[in-house]
Formats: sequence, C-alpha cells, structure tokens
Amino acid sequence: MNKESILNDKKIANNPDGTGNSSVLDKSRPEIEFLLMEKTGRVWPHHGGKKALSASTLTKILRELEYKDIPQFILLRAAERGKNFHDTIQEFVQNGNHPDFVDLVESAKLNNLDKRIHETVNFLKKTKSLKLDRFLGSETLHYVFYKDELLATYVDLEFHDCIVELKSNRIKVKGLNFDQDKVCLDKFDKLFNTPFALLIFEIQLLIQHLCTGKNVYLLWSTGEGIIFNKFQISQHSLKILDMLIDLVQNENAYSPQIKKTIIQEMINKYYPNQKLIK
Repeated sequence: MNKESILNDKKIANNPDGTGNSSVLDKSRPEIEFLLMEKTGRVWPHHGGKKALSASTLTKILRELEYKDIPQFILLRAAERGKNFHDTIQEFVQNGNHPDFVDLVESAKLNNLDKRIHETVNFLKKTKSLKLDRFLGSETLHYVFYKDELLATYVDLEFHDCIVELKSNRIKVKGLNFDQDKVCLDKFDKLFNTPFALLIFEIQLLIQHLCTGKNVYLLWSTGEGIIFNKFQISQHSLKILDMLIDLVQNENAYSPQIKKTIIQEMINKYYPNQKLIK
C-alpha cells in the first residue's frame, strides 16, 4: 500500500456526523488516513492502522458459503459482466450516453447483459422517482464511525437526497426488508433465492445508509423487469451487522463451530427452524 498524496481525482463525501472532514473529527480518535489500495487502485480510509470495514469484508464468510460450489472462472465472468453493466449505466446517468440498442423497441434478441442495460436505461428515462438533474456523481466514497468502528463504502449512483445501488444478478428478493408497493416486477419464477445472498444484500445496503445518511434505493435489473425499492433499516439488520463486526474483530478467537452457530442465527430470519449450516 502507498499513501495517496493527491486526492483531487477521487470523490470523498462528507458524512452527517462530520467524519468526512478531518477538522471536525473527534480528537480522541486516531486521524483518518486515505491509502491507495494496490489491488483495486482505489483510495480507502484507515484509522489507527486499520482499514475501514467494508460490506465485502464483513460478508466474506457468507460469500464463501454462497459461492463455494461455483467455479472461479464463472465468478470472474459474472464480475466482468457486472462491471460492464455498472459502467454503462453510470455513463448514461452522468452524461446521457448509451448504446444504440437501448432505443430498440424489442429487446428479446439481445444477450443477457445488453437486455439488462436496455431495460435499466429505459426505466431511468421514464421514471419520475429519480430526478436525474440532481445527480451528484458515481463511485463516491463515504465513511462513518459506527460504534467506534470505521465503516466505508463506494456508492454506485449518488443523488442529492438518495443513493442508488445497481444490481443485475439473478436472486429472488423475498425476505428482504423492502417497501413492497414500489416493486415493478411481474415474474419472480425464474429468479433463485439463497439466505446467504439475501444477507449480503441487506448488509451492503445498510452500510450504505449508515455511511451516507441518505435513503438507499435498490435498482435491480432482472432481464425480465425492474425492481426499484427503498431499503428500510430495521433493528434486526443492525443486530446482524453487529454480529458480523464481532466475527471479523474476533475471527481467530472463534472456533469454526461457533462461527457456524452465529451464521445459523443470522439466516433464521429468512428460513426459521431450518438447519442450513452443517
């Protein structure tokens, strides 16, 4: 890691409690440093010699369970498709540019990635819920102290009064704590559902809410319709976050069996009385 001396090309947002401004930081806390991460090329906040916790770090054990049977090359291919999707949607919101196929009336002959881009851009063109003229930027870094632990996140799309998380993977949303009257999707049958994926989603959106202090919306392209929902924070979500932070902080202190017991407690929210961890 190298310390990043020039941050002019990075978007670092102030947060509601002032943690985005070093002049108003609680002086009893170590000063926040921004270091350039060699693996990602992104700036990331540190304090007290520790990296700020991310949703990825906190849900690592859940992702290992979720993807343990999926070959690595498939995961890499999916990650590349996800990046292309994000880049295209962010370019549209930022500059109004989009691929020519977005203007096609029919999208049935498009490949899966282009189909998702087609329906997402057209949804953004038509929706009145998001005011595109109030767009602030994409890939903005936010961070906040939560119970003396520094959390950080980059957000996909930031608007004046909300942020939007872009998704294009195929997972059912049953069980997530969303405002269901905003769902714009007719068919759920072809989507699949796992408790690990749902927990990963929920923690990611919760951290975005805590770090930004703004409403968080999920804009999810399924290829067969758009899901657009406002995330609703809950005490259960906060409890799960506390459990995950404890797991990371005490990773070496817990036995594998204790870790499994903790994870089982988490997923009981979605599948009560079912033994999912062996």
